[in-house]
Amino acid sequence: MRTVFSAVMRSRPLGLRSFLARFLSPIALIALCVAPASARAEKIRNHFDTDSMMRPPGFFDLVVLGAPGAAAGEARWLVLVDKNPPSAPNKLAQVNARRPDDSIAAALRRNVSFQDGTVSTFVKKDAGREGLILRMKDDKNFLVLLVAASGDVVLSAYANGKPTELGRGHKPLERPWEEYSVKAEGPQLTVFFNDEKLFEARDPHPVAGRTGLAAVGPGEASFDEFVIDPAGPAAAAEK
Repeated sequence: MRTVFSAVMRSRPLGLRSFLARFLSPIALIALCVAPASARAEKIRNHFDTDSMMRPPGFFDLVVLGAPGAAAGEARWLVLVDKNPPSAPNKLAQVNARRPDDSIAAALRRNVSFQDGTVSTFVKKDAGREGLILRMKDDKNFLVLLVAASGDVVLSAYANGKPTELGRGHKPLERPWEEYSVKAEGPQLTVFFNDEKLFEARDPHPVAGRTGLAAVGPGEASFDEFVIDPAGPAAAAEK
């Protein structure tokens, strides 16, 4: 290494391309050139602790989805202080408690396309049904994982606006906050509760799409530590 450094210092200035060609072996040079293309996509974490209080979260698009003919209703997303969230001091909450049963309030992470990998969040034991939305091609085609206060966990696929249950499990919510995640590998889906496998399911039409948080029907819903860990390329301009 000292020899290479001395040679560089004695020679006239070189451009980066000339330096690499002179001092790196052909194999090392090829590896260096292809590394960025094959690098693993970056994990994206949203903890809401730098967001403004009593305002909607930054870097999210807020939409309302529903079955054909169903009332969409309204939703209100706010960043709030919580007594003891997984990442103190803030949480994200959908605070409109009076919403139609089938209405899905979604907070979709902006500038991210997700197909394979893992998405996760902590949910609080609230009155509403809450969870994750992923592989959202459009407002009528997506996957949604919902957790009820009873401990029922249901994964559904919406196709042309019509839901089909893909799998379900049950795990009582014993603590104020519990973590849920979905690992997607092509058609294979695995749902986890606090890193414990809860059930497996199959996605009949795996596609890349948007991902985010979902609150369904009446009742408030609270979230913290929303993480997107893609297995392939993903675009994220903001953290």
